[in-house]
Amino acid sequence: MKVQLLGVAATIIVIGTTVYGLNNWKAQQSQRQEAVCALARQHLKDLEVQARALAAGLSVEAYAEAEKAEAGKLVSALDTAKNEAEVDAVIDQHSAAIEAQIHAEDAEVKSRGEQKFLGQERKEQRITTDMKQEIQRAEKAVADDCQ
Repeated sequence: MKVQLLGVAATIIVIGTTVYGLNNWKAQQSQRQEAVCALARQHLKDLEVQARALAAGLSVEAYAEAEKAEAGKLVSALDTAKNEAEVDAVIDQHSAAIEAQIHAEDAEVKSRGEQKFLGQERKEQRITTDMKQEIQRAEKAVADDCQ
């Protein structure tokens, strides 16, 4: 009787220890996965900023400063707005400026193969193939690591 009781107790202890170990292992794996995912997302974000800077013809630092300045202008404009109508006006003005920039870039892309007109110069592609491939690898890493 005592031998059976000791055998059952030993079995319960082994099962409990195994379950505890598996739970700890899962928790560590989950934390590791979150850290790897965060690193992959940050790397992708850094590459995208670098690509935008290359496309704009600026250094990464100059591009980051330009982004901060533009965001600062928007924040200060929103801070000076006194009511909801003024806030909506600021947002509409900002979105109109962004849309105008997008349309200008689209027009430039469409006219690349056409004849130069009034001193327009063809804008060269500044994002290298290596950079594009690195961005694709980073996107794949984010997709794989952040499931």
